[in-house]
Amino acid sequence: MRHYFRLVRVPTVFSAFSNAFAGYWIGGGYASWGALVLGMLASGLFLMAGMALNDIADLKADREERPDRPLPSGAIPLSRAWLVVIGMLALALLLQWIANPVAARVGALLVAAIFLYNFALKGTFLGPLSMGLCRALNLASGMALNFAMLSAFGALSLRVYGALLSLGAYVFLVTYLARDEVQGNSLSRVRVFFFGIAAWFAVWASFAAQAPFAAAHPWLNTLILALVLALHLYLLSDALSGLRRNPGSAPATGKTVGAMLRTLPVVDVVGMLAVGVAWPWALLGLAWMLPGRFLARRFYST
Repeated sequence: MRHYFRLVRVPTVFSAFSNAFAGYWIGGGYASWGALVLGMLASGLFLMAGMALNDIADLKADREERPDRPLPSGAIPLSRAWLVVIGMLALALLLQWIANPVAARVGALLVAAIFLYNFALKGTFLGPLSMGLCRALNLASGMALNFAMLSAFGALSLRVYGALLSLGAYVFLVTYLARDEVQGNSLSRVRVFFFGIAAWFAVWASFAAQAPFAAAHPWLNTLILALVLALHLYLLSDALSGLRRNPGSAPATGKTVGAMLRTLPVVDVVGMLAVGVAWPWALLGLAWMLPGRFLARRFYST
């Protein structure tokens, strides 16, 4: 099983659970708890299938650059990896259909986006954008658990779209940095990344300072959002400092990418707080970081 856990990047699956959890509350939290559980399981399956599909698409390059990984080493046959991918995607869509057919329709769009990224766009300048779209669709599938029809997405507030855009932009930056994870990044790529991550934090800090919350105590929401942003920056600080000191270092890049993937639940929490989800439910989303941090000691995330 260790080889399969490596193939699907098991430490990152909890960030997918977080996407569905956040989407459920951002979408109103009207659906049953059973629907939420099924939606979260489906999101995890989508992510693991996508990670395995990434290794299938990269098999030729991995034979040269990472021969110890499950597929190039022969620990898992290519045919079996395809069975794992197709089985996970099919089960994910089935679980979503049982939970809410609207969520399954969003899931179908996500499956298309996953294949498009891995086999058409990954090596192009559109690659980071398509990966950001995949994560935004994962969050949207959690939102759809509450909807009776797809047209409900057209009636959402700008703050909800801001939460979707925030997650997509964050994953765009992770993917942009990870492009040269094996050989190490150029100084110009690292500079663009730092500019982007600084802008991401600055936009949310400005949003928090304006206290635009429809709540009885907007100052409390502002304070909590500011504290969550500070926590996020703290959790990334060690990896970002290492990347700043050694911008061309492959290990520094890998450490930063891994840290950003494991802190994706914090991005989801920021989105929940921004749209006015009750702060106890929003902060509960931070718990999704803990299993991934533990498993990352034994399995790689990127």
